[in-house]
Amino acid sequence: GSRIITLQLFSIYSFTMAEEVKDVVLHVYRIAPSDEGTNSFVSRFLPAIGFGAYHTSLEVDGYRYSFAANAGITKTLSRNEGVPLGAAFEESIFLGGFQFNRGEINGILKKLEKFFGATSYHLVHRNCNHFTETFATTLIIPDRLLENKKQKERLKSYPDYINRLANTCKLGISHDNDIVPCQIWEEARSALAADEKVGWNFTAEGTKKDVSKSKKKGNEKKQLSEKQKAILNKIRAAKK
Repeated sequence: GSRIITLQLFSIYSFTMAEEVKDVVLHVYRIAPSDEGTNSFVSRFLPAIGFGAYHTSLEVDGYRYSFAANAGITKTLSRNEGVPLGAAFEESIFLGGFQFNRGEINGILKKLEKFFGATSYHLVHRNCNHFTETFATTLIIPDRLLENKKQKERLKSYPDYINRLANTCKLGISHDNDIVPCQIWEEARSALAADEKVGWNFTAEGTKKDVSKSKKKGNEKKQLSEKQKAILNKIRAAKK
């Protein structure tokens, strides 16, 4: 099983966290309309020139998360998710690893809900792929999100082709005033409460470890870095 450590915050609160590095997997579905003519154009011609239309969900700790119009962020057990209506399974892609526990994941999603609500969906400016990339970015590279407020970078493991059609069209397609175009880096930082000034003082000592890497082999003892301690404390403080 995974190792458990207890962290002391201000010598008042104690939290327990499983240190196992878990996978983040992107499930990709190619949009395949039922109309034969439309289907041929959307699912064959567009992908052939690098502009396919895709739906995605993100698998995290036994659940799959997605974003849809009139529904917002949805959550289903991984084993229960079927192929979305009007789509065909394309591939599953390992994006990286994370160390947040279930409660912390729920806290991140709670903050993301203000950006990905039931009425905030837009096919070009805020779609399911914007959500999965934002959520994955938050989970996999939290240290870089906290360090860099203005330096925007993409999660390198998230494929460019997934949302290329929307990113290309957004310059020529307007949106209603109540639709805010997705800003992945800023929204991922907000999900971590990156700009909230919270003090911390953990008793556990540790060395730097990259959470973007997959599970380590062997039984060597794993410890949290100071950056990871800071991230966890910010999220917990924001949930109060």
